[in-house]
Amino acid sequence: MKGRAVVIVLALAAVVAAVVFASGAGKSGGGSATTTSAAKPAGDAVRVSFAYSPEKEPLLKPLIEAFNREGNQSGGKPVFVTGSVVSSGEAETKIAAGKLKPILWSPASSLWGRLLNEQADQAWVDQDNPSIVRTPLVIAMWEPLARALGWPAKQVSFDQILALAVDQKGWAAYGKPQFGQFKLGHTNPDFSTSGLSAVAAEYYAATGKLEGLTVADIERPEVRRKIQAIERSIVHYGDTTLFFADQLKRFGPAYASAVAMEEVTLIDFNRGRRGTKLIGLYPREGTFFSDNPLILLRAPWVSPQQREAAGVFGRWLKGKVTPQLAARNGFRSGDVNVKPLPPVSAAFGADPAQPVRVLSLPEPKVLARIKSAWREDRKPANVMLVVDTSGSMSEEGKLDEAKRGLQVFFGQLSPKDRIGMIAFNSEVFQVAPVTPYGTGGAKLRAAVRDLFPDGQTAVYDATDAGLTAIQRLRDPTRINAVVVLTDGEDNQSSLRVGEVVAKLRRQARSEGLTVRVYTIAYGSQANKAALSAMAVASGGKAFEGDPKEIESVYRSISSFF
Repeated sequence: MKGRAVVIVLALAAVVAAVVFASGAGKSGGGSATTTSAAKPAGDAVRVSFAYSPEKEPLLKPLIEAFNREGNQSGGKPVFVTGSVVSSGEAETKIAAGKLKPILWSPASSLWGRLLNEQADQAWVDQDNPSIVRTPLVIAMWEPLARALGWPAKQVSFDQILALAVDQKGWAAYGKPQFGQFKLGHTNPDFSTSGLSAVAAEYYAATGKLEGLTVADIERPEVRRKIQAIERSIVHYGDTTLFFADQLKRFGPAYASAVAMEEVTLIDFNRGRRGTKLIGLYPREGTFFSDNPLILLRAPWVSPQQREAAGVFGRWLKGKVTPQLAARNGFRSGDVNVKPLPPVSAAFGADPAQPVRVLSLPEPKVLARIKSAWREDRKPANVMLVVDTSGSMSEEGKLDEAKRGLQVFFGQLSPKDRIGMIAFNSEVFQVAPVTPYGTGGAKLRAAVRDLFPDGQTAVYDATDAGLTAIQRLRDPTRINAVVVLTDGEDNQSSLRVGEVVAKLRRQARSEGLTVRVYTIAYGSQANKAALSAMAVASGGKAFEGDPKEIESVYRSISSFF
């Protein structure tokens, strides 16, 4: 019997691992990821740090490795480039705060360079920077739904999409009640270019403008009411459109009807796909281009030697990113005069003849106000924080760092969000019920300061308790979530991971009441496979982090609310 039990345990582990491998959710989602290189820098090398947005990693990572292998020089010394993948909004925030100091930076859009100059109150970014590649913002919609709106016979308007998002009749308004409610998603504009572009486009649509958006436009009560109604209809936010693409692959139309994303992500989604594909809608009013600038920062930490070395890499990169290479990676050429090449084509849901009209970038102060207004108007959340306080959390200052991470998380919340907390060790304790942060925030912060490590680990029971607490609210008007942090293997729960996964998978199919679970494997001893399986089953996301990274992890998780 003992041997049979071992076999059963190994089989369960294999199933969980297979789920994680198939979904890709076992990858770390917090902070930045450093690009590795087979080459190693020489002792006298001039090092150039290069931060770039996630969708460019397949394009830039091999190019950085090739550049380093070639031994290119500047001023008689070899140049070595170290790449790191950082979402555009997170990079802008960290650079402005002095927590990230790259020499070169390539956000998805020049929007972020404008915001950095505004936030830092310094001209660290030149007005004009060369584009590595370009890709427009599209509304990615399942093909049958796009046809219901009149595509391809007519060009769908953004105003039409936004009106559908707030229409209580849903698809019945278009004679398709079988399609259910229209579910619109976009990424968090504090983190993601597509999210910021989508919200800016909402303001253009709400004001009827195509250019010249002003702060006064943002403040108009009727405009704010319209934007708030749109944002309250959003079913999901997220950190990157790559996350949305993964969830659409897994859950299909049940996850979202349409998502604002870059054309490059749309093309990648449709590559090799069988069955229904996503169609890129280029709104009649116009859309934004993500121009992916290569920015050489004029910041105090950039030395003249590094500036020259960065110039060597920039010129090398310009020669390597041909229109053909850009196309192979799903992008359009950085040169606006070069026509798009396949796979920017109808076969992959794209239209190389679009967009006909390109929206102008708002001024930096307008962008900053759009972001702050979005935080006030966005869809609120119900969140239960589940925190490990077992004895092992006392090691390496893990609990102290986790407390700091939670305080960072609180800093991203709206007073309208409702937050609760469960702590667990050998038992599960409700530290604070789900309460509006505006009235209960002070008590919650104090409760975090009082967390103390002791005992064993009952993470599965605690996750289930968090799920149950949010489900009991039965609140489809908000984003519902559980955030779980643990540093160890479960050894005290009455529930098994398979039981929790099955429960999460069942509730993930419930219309409007899905509770998504975001897990943090806090250090090497956490059961990453089990945590990832729970996140995947719910439509959430698994993160990994150690005490040095935990603030960034909690900040990344906040992008989903």
